Amino acid sequence: YCFLYGNFQQKIYMSSHFKFHDTDNGCCCLNKKTTPAFSAILTKVQSLGVKDTIKFDKVVTNIQNGYNPSSGIFTAPMAGVYQLSTTVMSHKGQKLVVHLWYNDVKMSGGWGLGNQHVQATINMVLELQKGDQVTIKSRESNNVYSDDDNYTSFSGYLIAQ
Repeated sequence: YCFLYGNFQQKIYMSSHFKFHDTDNGCCCLNKKTTPAFSAILTKVQSLGVKDTIKFDKVVTNIQNGYNPSSGIFTAPMAGVYQLSTTVMSHKGQKLVVHLWYNDVKMSGGWGLGNQHVQATINMVLELQKGDQVTIKSRESNNVYSDDDNYTSFSGYLIAQ
């Protein structure tokens, strides 16, 4: 449901496209069939070179088909504000340095180093235009770890238009 706040009661109706609209303010809340959202996991160890993209190979959710498991790239199907996150695990005893890239701009990074597996998590809220791309890349050559316990993942969804 779409909840609207204000000093007075809002008029809401449901259109034939299952979107909720506030006729006074033009608010439109997308539903689960139209809101871009994706989650993908890495199912096995992946060896990466410098600035290689992690290809999260098992797609769990891909509403609006924005995520491409062959390339590891999320392409925004529509303009809006998106929540994006990744958790990446290092191979045992190896250094891990990864970054979230927005088009050709390195936005945020995560790293870890230890005698065991370590995880790096990145969370970002980005305003994307239709066709903008987001990906997770290694900074240097390393191995990213995952197995059937799904330790490494990449997700995102539209939070506002």
